[in-house]
Amino acid sequence: MVEQSEEIYNQKMELISAYSSPEDSKAKQDVLQKEMVKKWYMIAGEGSVFLGILSLGVLMVRRSFRKETELIEKQNTFLHSVTHEFKSPVASMRLQLETLQKRSLTTEQQQNALANAIDDTERLDVLIEKILMAARIDSGEFSTHREYMNLSEKLKEIIAQIQRAYPQRNVVTDVQKEVFLNIDPFALNSIVTNLMENAFLYSPADKPVEVSLSTRKNAVHLSVKDQGMGIPAKEKKQVFQKFYRSDSTQGYKGTGLGLFLVDYFVRVHNGNIEVSDNKPKGSIFDISFPIEKTNEQR
Repeated sequence: MVEQSEEIYNQKMELISAYSSPEDSKAKQDVLQKEMVKKWYMIAGEGSVFLGILSLGVLMVRRSFRKETELIEKQNTFLHSVTHEFKSPVASMRLQLETLQKRSLTTEQQQNALANAIDDTERLDVLIEKILMAARIDSGEFSTHREYMNLSEKLKEIIAQIQRAYPQRNVVTDVQKEVFLNIDPFALNSIVTNLMENAFLYSPADKPVEVSLSTRKNAVHLSVKDQGMGIPAKEKKQVFQKFYRSDSTQGYKGTGLGLFLVDYFVRVHNGNIEVSDNKPKGSIFDISFPIEKTNEQR
C-alpha cells in the first residue's frame, strides 16, 4: 500500500509540474503532500490495529492451547490415579473372596476376611461418589439442602465415624460447644471427611491430626491441622483445582477431587477456605462460614 501510494503521488506530482504554472504547481504540490502524509498516517494506524488484533489473537490461541494442554495432563493424571484406586480395592476383595473359597478358615478368620472385603467396597463407594459428585457439580445438577443444626454435635459425630475407619490414627479435637450453623449435612460431611483423610494420608501415622471449631467475629471457623509434608507456597491455590495433584504427592493414592469438592462446598455456603503452613511442619486448612440468621431468629 505504501509503495502504491508513493507511485501515485509521484505521478500526480509530475502531472502538476507539467500542466500547471509554477505558482499553481507549488500550491497543488503542498496540498498533495499533505494528503500523502495523512494517507501514510492512516496506513500506519490501520497496520498497527491489524498487528494488535493479530498479536491478541495469537496470545489467546496460545493461552487456550496451554489451558487445553494442562487440562489434558490433569485428566491423564486423574485417569491414572483412578485406575490405580479402582484396581487396589478390587484386587484386595478378590484376594479375600478367593481365600474364603479355597481355604478352610476359622470363624474368626472368615469374619476378618469379610470385614476386609466390606472395607474395600466402602472405598470403592467413596471413590465413585466423588466422581459422580464432581460430574453433578460440572453439569449444575447439584443443589444444597441446608439445615440449621448444632454444628458442634454434628462435627463430633463425623469425627467419631472417621476414627472408626482409622482406629490407628490420633485425632485431637478442640470443639466449642453450642455452635449453630445453617449448612447442608452432606456438604459438611464431605468437607470434614476429605480434609481429615488428606491429613491422614500425607502425614506420619504417629503424628496427631488436630480439628477445631470456634466462632469469631460473626463467623464459624473450622480448621484441620496436620504435621505432614506441607504444601509449597506456589501450589496453595492450585490444590483446589479439579484433578490437580502435586509432584510431591506422587506415589500416594488420590484422585485430585477431594479438595476440589471441599472448595466447592465451602464457596456454595458463602464461606472461605485458606491453607497455610503449620509450625514446625505440615498444613493448616482453615474454613470460615458467615453466621446467617434463620427466619426464626429474625
